[in-house]
This record gives sequence, structure tokens and C-alpha cells, in this order.
Amino acid sequence: MGNILRQDGWAVFAPDYGHRATQTIPESSQQLGAYIDTVLAVTGAEKVILVGHSQGGLLARYWMRMDGGAEKVIHLMSISAPNHGTTHGGIASRLIRTQRQEAVIRSIIDGWFGPAGMDQVVGSEVLRDVNRDGDLESGVSYTCIATRSDAVVVPPETCFLDPEGAPEGAVRNIYIQDFDRHAVVMHEDMPMDKRVHAIVRTLLRMVEHTPR
Repeated sequence: MGNILRQDGWAVFAPDYGHRATQTIPESSQQLGAYIDTVLAVTGAEKVILVGHSQGGLLARYWMRMDGGAEKVIHLMSISAPNHGTTHGGIASRLIRTQRQEAVIRSIIDGWFGPAGMDQVVGSEVLRDVNRDGDLESGVSYTCIATRSDAVVVPPETCFLDPEGAPEGAVRNIYIQDFDRHAVVMHEDMPMDKRVHAIVRTLLRMVEHTPR
């Protein structure tokens, strides 16, 4: 997706963070913030547009709210991000085949995803912090793209953000199946899917030409 967006004329940066995204989201948020500050300094831009898949979308929201990053953001586009959390079985669904006790599932999540795994499960402190007093930050617009075929963020509607209190059009919640009802796109395939690319490219052009 980065290469495609560069062809459209965007300056695209893709940070790594948190020891392959396994550290806690608060720790990764510090690294993300430092990276974005560097991008702003190097490019001379005043603000950024963020595109985050899965943990990346939730991490962006955490940084915006808990580390004061919202004033540096025009738009956040989250792709299959667990904005309101996934279940234990969802995040570990690729690793287990039969019903397990919660303690066993927690052990699998910790071992495979690191501390960041439990940060994304319903009821975590990170999710309470990032969703307290509403989902949105003032002055930021949002796009949330989800797939009904998601087996990691379960149920998939937890990817969506509540538009309450936002100006009309400031929050778009989209299923890929709204455009292709027969599409079977798994969680991990979303950033590579051509239909997702088309949605992202179209909406970024709209954001680019929105008066601010």
C-alpha cells in the first residue's frame, strides 16, 4: 500500500515499533510519537494523516489521546483495528482449534503477541483509557475499514468508532463487503487487498481537498 500511495504523490513513512509490535501499547506510543515528530521536522509538514492496520490503528488513537498527538493529526484511517477490543478467542483464533480455558488462552496470547496482545482484548486498561469520554478527538476526522470475515478482531463491528458529537461526515465506518458483498478478506489480508486500496486512495483524495 505504501508504494501505491507514493505513486499517488503522498510522502509515505512506515515506522516499526515495540520490538515487532509486541511491547505494551503505551511503550510503543512513545516510539510512534518520536517518529512522527521526526517526520514533521524533516518534511516541514504541520500535520500528518495516519493509516494503521490492526494494532497500528489502536496505537495511533492511544498516542493521539494519551500522549497529546491529536493536534498533529488531520485524519486517521484505521484498517481492521480493534478500537473497542477483541475477544480472547478472536486474537488467538489462528493459534487454537478447540475451546480453551481463559488462563490457557491468556498464556498463548502473551507468548505469541507479547504484552501488546492483552492490551487489545476487551476490558484492558489501554482500551478503557482510549475510549473514555468518547471515541474521537476534536479536529480529527476518521475512517474505519473492517471486514465481516475478520477472525482476529471479533466481533468485527468493534473496529468501528462512535460518531456521536462529531460533525457530519467526520467519521466513516465501512465494511469492505459494502462494496463487494461476496468478498472474503481475512484480517491479515486487508492491507494487501485491492478493494481496500481503492477505498483508501479515494478517501485520502477527499481528505486532501477538505477545507480546514
